[in-house]
Amino acid sequence: MADNAQVVPVEEPTATTITTTEPEPEPKSAAKMESQSDKPPVGTLVTIVNILAAGVLPIFTFVLSLTLLGYAVWLLYMRSYDCEDILGLPRVQTLASVGLLAVFVVSNATLFLRRKFPMPALVVMVVVLLLMLFIGLAYAGVNEMQSRRFPATGTWFKLKVMDDVNWNNIKSCIYDKGACNEAIYGSPLQKPYNRRKMSPIKNGCCMPPETCNMDALNATFWYRRKDEGPPVETTVMYGGRMRMSDCEMWRNDWSILCYDCRSCKFGFVRSVRRKWWQLGIFLIVISILLLISHLLIFLATFWERFKG
Repeated sequence: MADNAQVVPVEEPTATTITTTEPEPEPKSAAKMESQSDKPPVGTLVTIVNILAAGVLPIFTFVLSLTLLGYAVWLLYMRSYDCEDILGLPRVQTLASVGLLAVFVVSNATLFLRRKFPMPALVVMVVVLLLMLFIGLAYAGVNEMQSRRFPATGTWFKLKVMDDVNWNNIKSCIYDKGACNEAIYGSPLQKPYNRRKMSPIKNGCCMPPETCNMDALNATFWYRRKDEGPPVETTVMYGGRMRMSDCEMWRNDWSILCYDCRSCKFGFVRSVRRKWWQLGIFLIVISILLLISHLLIFLATFWERFKG
């Protein structure tokens, strides 16, 4: 029986090999790639800042400061208006020119010394420009309280012409300069006269105000209309005392006319005030632009030092 037994072969289990596949890296999204490509490298940013600090901003600031030089020369050689020398304005005009030249020198000196002394140069320039801005605001009439302290401002002019001693000198000068000679000797035939084409002095000193309701026989001889009564305001308060109105001060005498009228005083102020108002606007604009430019140069210089 043992010989007849069959041997059944036993199959050995085959070893199963398990293969693990590593996950493939996810492709970067287009948005991430664009955001990374948009970021400039640090080296490019440093190069741009160096170009701005070394060339573009200093050249722009220098060209901007040339306007100070040009305006100063213009003030030095500009002819003063008639009779403003009585108030000492030519001397003020010369001082303003010297001040603009000083700011021009300081601005370019800070550009030259910005690498050696960046902080002191910035402090000096900021103080100078803020002072120039403050004076410009006074000349432009933005701050009426402060403009009293500066000559050639609107409030200063009004205080000067309201002084009787000053106005007597100015009035004599206006008469001697012949401000009303054209109206006296060359009276236009066309009436009513176009006051808009006249100078403020001629309109205020050589003719009565329009509110007086007067008709003209010629340019210097005016009479009140018969069908209308006297002007509504015949007197005005000034300095706590009654003062005659311009309509009552008008005389048909060539040597008097309306030289004592308030309209004549304000006409004189308007004539000489315009130049100084323009100076105030110029000081405001140029001081703000130079202040921004010097601050950018300061930041670019420090960035250049930090990265260098």
